[in-house]
Amino acid sequence: MVVLASEIGDAIEIESLSWKRYITGESQGTFNDMAVYIGLCDTDQLGMTFDDNYINGTRILVLSSSSYTTPSVGPNEWFSITFDTPFWYNGQDNLLIEVQWSSGLGSLYTWNWSGGSNRCVFGRYGSSTALVQSSSVPNLRLNGTLSLSNSTFARIKAAF
Repeated sequence: MVVLASEIGDAIEIESLSWKRYITGESQGTFNDMAVYIGLCDTDQLGMTFDDNYINGTRILVLSSSSYTTPSVGPNEWFSITFDTPFWYNGQDNLLIEVQWSSGLGSLYTWNWSGGSNRCVFGRYGSSTALVQSSSVPNLRLNGTLSLSNSTFARIKAAF
């Protein structure tokens, strides 16, 4: 997914991401060969060749796990994924977040909102199934340690 610079507003060292669980569906999932990459993007709409969406040289692996189990949370509660390596966001470019895994058990349903353009690309990792562009963006919170003001933009939250 792409998060617009205008929605974030400030530079921050991002240490984790949080999503808000939907009111139905499973509350926990285990994902094999999970990886989270973050980088910068100069467009506000994602193309179908995902790697081409990154500004060259900005894609950073922030989390790698052979088996990652998300914390179990109740409906409408936030769950977080803490990075192995924080990502310094410059406060100027759009932020590109990529989450991938090879297989897993369980599902996690999160609240979404309409980003107005193709701000997400979904697909099956390692599958020949075509990628799907979507304007549906998961409710997301960026968590960092800088002493900046808390802000809410659209339905994405930033906790600084």
